[in-house]
Amino acid sequence: MNTPDSNALVSLSQFAHGASGADLVMVLEADPDGRVTWSTGFPNASFSGFNLARSGVLAHAWTGQPVEANAFRLPTAIVQALGGPAARLLFIPAPSDDAPSSGMLLLWKHDVGAEQPPQTLSLLAPSVAQLLSARRGAVHDIVVRNQFIDLVESVPAGIVLIDGDGLGTVINQRAAELLGQKPGKHRAADLVAPMRALRQRCDNHAELEQAYAAQVGNLNFATTLHWVMGERTFEVDTHPVRGDGEQGRIWLFTDITADLLMAAELRRLASSDPLTGVPNRRHFEERSAQIIAAREANGRSVAVLMLDVDHFKKINDTHGHPIGDEVLKVVARRCREALRDRDLFARFGGEEFIALLAAPTADEVPATAERLRNAISGAPVNVGGLRIDVTVSVGGAMGEALPGCDATLLEQLVARADEALYEAKADGRNRVRMSS
Repeated sequence: MNTPDSNALVSLSQFAHGASGADLVMVLEADPDGRVTWSTGFPNASFSGFNLARSGVLAHAWTGQPVEANAFRLPTAIVQALGGPAARLLFIPAPSDDAPSSGMLLLWKHDVGAEQPPQTLSLLAPSVAQLLSARRGAVHDIVVRNQFIDLVESVPAGIVLIDGDGLGTVINQRAAELLGQKPGKHRAADLVAPMRALRQRCDNHAELEQAYAAQVGNLNFATTLHWVMGERTFEVDTHPVRGDGEQGRIWLFTDITADLLMAAELRRLASSDPLTGVPNRRHFEERSAQIIAAREANGRSVAVLMLDVDHFKKINDTHGHPIGDEVLKVVARRCREALRDRDLFARFGGEEFIALLAAPTADEVPATAERLRNAISGAPVNVGGLRIDVTVSVGGAMGEALPGCDATLLEQLVARADEALYEAKADGRNRVRMSS
């Protein structure tokens, strides 16, 4: 990894090369075990992955003068970089806390002879150590920055990170797509308008503007809100970095559309009858309690209709359960179509269905019951190539939603409607009976 300090070490190696007459000058960064993790030099040395621990170079007591190379076992990588065996070598230790075996290695392919390299080469040791330490720091910063960028881009959310001074901002690719900007660094002032425009695109922008306006001047505010943009919903979390607004602020945009759809589908499945698709008994009882409670203050009426498919066991025995299931689906659909949108309809169990009529008049209840009966008996059910005549018996009950009665009213109406349904069946089926 090239850094300004790496280039400076190459220049330093070139200076030592000219001053010493060495054929090769290498600056080596070595760990405590003598493994060279990085090297550079002049004229051509930029490799790592070899070890000086068994070479004898690190164990020798260097005095600043080159010595015969045959006393050392130089790694093959160094011999290859030199272009042949070394005749003499000199090592100038330049240790640091993180790399105690580092230094500058000078190699000669011929005997140095009378012309010894200047002793001042040893004075390069502090500079070498300082530049190696600076390079390690720079490399570490680059690695950390790259790891941070990789982390920011790998997070499945848009990220806007504002510096503590409020001047600089970094956004990742997902945030850039939302804001219509390029990923990377920006002036914070340049993102104010895109952030505001993104909020104004939201279906609930008035609610968002009010919520954020209430936090103006609060450097350490933290909040999570839903930004709704058509069919997409983002959970937007903003909070100060490490709880201190002076250190900066982060905005996280997480697309939760799929999660919301899944949650809605799970709620639907939990509240629906899997066969007919209409609400199940549990949903009916919960929703009915809410409807009754909402009307009790004004004492408005509610009514319950219960209907049962006549001779349904005979249909199953004659045609089989799959045909019986299809009959129930048709019954449920016709009933739902015969009721008002505001009426609550559900499968109560087996071949029995139930409806809650909100605020009906006294005449509407039996009329609605007759409409349900006619919706079923008015035409045969066509299923599996068969035309099956199907009828239902209906029982109804009506009551007033008075204060304090909501806990028992539904139970009472269901019981009365069930008694009326029993009367309709006892009187010959395919008829309506109302509880008195």
